[in-house]
Formats: sequence, C-alpha cells, structure tokens
Amino acid sequence: MMKITRILSVTLTLLVLGQPALADEEATDAGPTLYERMGSWEGIDQIVADTLALHLENEEIVDILDGIDLDKLHTNVTAFFAMGTGGPNKYEGRDMTSSHAALGLTEADFDAAVSDVLKAVRKNVEDESVAEEVNAILQSLRPAVMGTAAPAG
Repeated sequence: MMKITRILSVTLTLLVLGQPALADEEATDAGPTLYERMGSWEGIDQIVADTLALHLENEEIVDILDGIDLDKLHTNVTAFFAMGTGGPNKYEGRDMTSSHAALGLTEADFDAAVSDVLKAVRKNVEDESVAEEVNAILQSLRPAVMGTAAPAG
C-alpha cells in the first residue's frame, strides 16, 4: 500500500522540487506555466487518472496497488502534481528526501513509474516539449529519490 504512494510520490515530488523556480520565471515572462501547458487542473487530473490506469496495467508495479484507495490517491496526487507544475494548489506533505529515504526503491521501480507518467503526459498533451520537460525534471532528481545524491553541505 505504501509503496505505490511512494512510487507516485517519487515521480510527482520530483516535479514539486524541480518546478517552483521555473514557474516563477515563466510567470514573469508572461508565458504559460508547465501547469497551464498541461491543461491546468483538468488536464493534470486526466494525466493522473491515466498514470494510475497505466500502473494497474504495469506488471512491474501493479501489485503495489493492492489495498490502495485509488480515489483518494488520485485526488491527492492531482493536487500535488498541480502544485508542482506551477498551479495554484498548495502541498504541505513531507519533502522528497525524507519521504523516500527508507523506501529501498529500485532503479526499475523508478523507471516504471516515470515511464507511466510520461506515457500519460504524451497521451494528453500534444506538445512533446512538455513530456521532455517533465522527464528532464524527473531524471535530474533521480539521485535524490534513489538516495545516491551527494549530501548537501
């Protein structure tokens, strides 16, 4: 039950940590935020729904969904994802590092979750640069998620 939440948190928390400066910069340039380019709340809600559907079909991670309240997960992840891409939502959960420090996620878990998110983004957003941006954010934060980042200091 906790592992699927953590896998989704891995991918979506990455967006939260990678996006705020970009969202601020885009707002000052009067260009659309990643949140807006993904279809705002409705678009992100659909991306999350599609990601969860893909996880249910993904043999690498489907067993993690056993016993999970998928409706509650969908609601929470949508709000989290929306905020992380520059939307108006506020997320007050734990930070990525502390959330994932003891998970023991494998590279395969990370890759499977990211792959599903990117498939969902591409299904819903025609602009490939959006998927590329999401992927770049996710990949840049892989060391922190996997616990291989050099300590700050």
